Amino acid sequence: MKKCADRGLVLQLQSFSPHDGEGVRTVVFLLGCPLRCLWCANPETWTCAAKLVYYEDKCSGCRACQSACPQGLFPGGGERENCRACGLCAKICPRGALRVLGRTMNVSEIIKKIRMEEVFFRYSGGGVTFSGGEPLFQIPFLRRLAQSLSQAGINLSIETSGFFPWAEAADVFSFFNHVFFDLKCMDRMNHLSFTGQDNALILENAVRLAKTGMPLTVRVPCVPKLNFTEENLKVTALFMRKYLPGAEAELLPYHDLGKEKYKALGKEGEFRPYMTPPAAAIEDAREFFHRTGVKTVSYK
Repeated sequence: MKKCADRGLVLQLQSFSPHDGEGVRTVVFLLGCPLRCLWCANPETWTCAAKLVYYEDKCSGCRACQSACPQGLFPGGGERENCRACGLCAKICPRGALRVLGRTMNVSEIIKKIRMEEVFFRYSGGGVTFSGGEPLFQIPFLRRLAQSLSQAGINLSIETSGFFPWAEAADVFSFFNHVFFDLKCMDRMNHLSFTGQDNALILENAVRLAKTGMPLTVRVPCVPKLNFTEENLKVTALFMRKYLPGAEAELLPYHDLGKEKYKALGKEGEFRPYMTPPAAAIEDAREFFHRTGVKTVSYK
């Protein structure tokens, strides 16, 4: 896990989000993730580093970016392998074809921005949600942020893949009011194939969290022919009923909104298209969870 302190690597602060918990929320996207899910829509969050993205449809081919680059690279021509993401090319690009994603921010800087939106939290019953990537990839930084915001009386949620060291992260959850916890696939070997890691630690952490009494929403990404199968849904629902009593399930249909991100990052070859499951199939899956004794919810 990446060790950060008073400063951390942030992708963005997204204001006025209605989809990541109750009420209007500010979502803090932290960089870094230990998983490589085949269906990932956020490849820009995989590592704790800023990244240069290139939007080909906006490029005029003027090569102003190359003249600004200290290394003489031509990002518009695909020369980004050795790019340091200094941002000089993005600043000089006349058509906005280049952009740097991610930057280092300190705790006080983030808190100042969030406090400016606090009035919307209070009137809507909202707050702040930490997402990623995997927010617990930067545990010390997350701890400092969450503690400061919690002390200010701001409602906090976190979205996690569940792949984190419990001994290092357990105390962080005391600052949160709600946890969104991914259960991507119940079969260990399939999970390894789909994400690059097996799920033993994830399942252990899910049970540990449930035992704390923390309000828990289990998110299941629904990818046809991978994990959106009758067997996986059955085992997930039974696991929740037995080990996560009181937890709710949120079934999230696959989407391909990340496709353009892969292209902009020069990772077109790593994008894997899958089908979006029909709405009727998602509804049937929800009904199955209900019959199993697990409540389902939707924040989307």
